[in-house]
Amino acid sequence: MGKSNSAVATKTEDCPDQRVEARQTMVLRVGLLECEGKSSYCVLRNVSANGVQVKPFIPVRAGTDVSLRVGDEDNVDGRVVWVRGELAGIAFNKPLDPATLLRVRQSAPAARRRAYPRAPASGFAILRTGGRQYSATLCDISASGAKIVTAKPVEAGRTAVLLLPDLPPLRGFVRWSQGRDTGLIFETPIPIQVITDWLIANPQPTIGSADRCAVLSPPPTAEGRARPARSKR
Repeated sequence: MGKSNSAVATKTEDCPDQRVEARQTMVLRVGLLECEGKSSYCVLRNVSANGVQVKPFIPVRAGTDVSLRVGDEDNVDGRVVWVRGELAGIAFNKPLDPATLLRVRQSAPAARRRAYPRAPASGFAILRTGGRQYSATLCDISASGAKIVTAKPVEAGRTAVLLLPDLPPLRGFVRWSQGRDTGLIFETPIPIQVITDWLIANPQPTIGSADRCAVLSPPPTAEGRARPARSKR
C-alpha cells in the first residue's frame, strides 16, 4: 500500500495542471462568456473559488481577459490561462466568496433561477400572439427566452411566436408583461451553438446602452426597399 500511495503522489506532483484546491465536476451548467468584444455561451465543466474549466463555443486564446456570467449571478472577471482542444481554463481575478461558489455549483429549479444567462441584443423582431402581430425590438436573448419591447402592450400567459432574422420561428409563451416590456420563454431551447453563432453574426449593443431597447422601424423588404409608411389624412 505504501508503494502505491507513493506512486500516486509522484504522478500528482508531475501533473502540470496540479491545483491546491480540488474542483467540483459540474454537469449542464451554462455560462455566458464575454471575450474580445463578443458574447457566447459555454459549458462549465468544473469550478472552484479561484477558477473554472469551460467548453467555449468560440475560439479563445490563452492570456485573453474574459468575463463570465452564470444564471443570475454578477459577471466574474478573469483570464484564460490554458487552452487544450475543446476545453479552456479560466483563472478568476478575485476568488468567489463561499455563498456565490455554492450557488454557481448548484443547479436550482428553473422556477427559481435562470438556466441560461441572457445576452444583450438589439434588432427588429415580430411577435405573433393572441391573433395579432406586433412590431418589436429585441433587448436580450438566451437559449430559453428573450425580452422584447413592443409598440403596444401584450397580454401575459398567451402562446406566442417570435420571429427574428436568420432564426427559425421561436414558439413559446408570454411569461410576463409590464407596459411595453415583454418576457418570453421558448417551448424548446435554442441549441447553444446556434444561439452563439447568431450572437456573433448580429451586432450586439454595449451593456447599459440607453437606446438599445427603443422600438425600431421594420427592416427593408426582400426586394431591398423599405416598407412604405401609410400617409395620414
